[in-house]
Amino acid sequence: MLAGGYWAPFSNPFIEKKPTDNWLTDRLTDDAIEFMAEHKNEPFLINLNYYAVHRPIKYRSKELYQKYFDKRGDTITGQGLHANKKKHEYFASYATMVESVDDNIKRITDYLDANNLRENTVIIFTSDNGYHSMASANKLMRGAKGDIYEGGIKVPMFVNWPKKVTPRRSEVAVSGLDVFPTLMNLANITDFKGTLDGNSITDLFSSDDKKLSERPLFWHLASRFKHGTCSVIRKGDYKLIQFLADGKLELYNLKTDPKESKNLSNIEVETTESLLKELVSWRKDNKVPLPPNSILEF
Repeated sequence: MLAGGYWAPFSNPFIEKKPTDNWLTDRLTDDAIEFMAEHKNEPFLINLNYYAVHRPIKYRSKELYQKYFDKRGDTITGQGLHANKKKHEYFASYATMVESVDDNIKRITDYLDANNLRENTVIIFTSDNGYHSMASANKLMRGAKGDIYEGGIKVPMFVNWPKKVTPRRSEVAVSGLDVFPTLMNLANITDFKGTLDGNSITDLFSSDDKKLSERPLFWHLASRFKHGTCSVIRKGDYKLIQFLADGKLELYNLKTDPKESKNLSNIEVETTESLLKELVSWRKDNKVPLPPNSILEF
């Protein structure tokens, strides 16, 4: 946003001012519900990207802020738990933003229920990256936003579609790149000629799919921020990181070591070599450039 923020006036060139403007997350939900009302008798698609929960960290209300400021922190995850008063204030403000998103998702589902649209509407909810250490915590994983470790890239995701998606927790890793192919599959679009980087995950709607659980997922970070440039492959339970400046390798078994605390690259050598070969091939096939500071040839 150019100026403003979560409170009106938003000073956002993409949002037309309304006299009822107050809190940005509420306003975006208002627009989504208005759109659904206009198109409820025909197919519709809404890409609802809340700015929350993102900096600047602003509390939704004084009452909610006090609720979370006084709430006991989670000793397991570290969420809401900080001895530093300024940090604790950020944690409490951040929590009000999370609750605001929850409340507004409920407004969406309430509208769908009230208009008999729920059973014919699929909802996909996810986030773009892991938590920001300034305002949140997760001691169950290593790293945070900006890291290639799980704390930086593993995010919540749910798919809701009554009577079509079997409610459960899946152990299969999926990617944001899978959303578009999934929606195309649901819309029965079969004549798309472009290249799709992801895969439809509709097979996961009923049970965990072996084909999806065994496919490789790739990341490539060209930034020197935090741990520096790297390429990553995750396949099955394993995740291999190749740091591009010096070629250093890190291998983790995410099933037995979710905190990525034990580097197995010099222990499980065959797995390391196999994943590295696949990772390098992926870079070559996709013409992924190596950064100027890399010692690698390809």
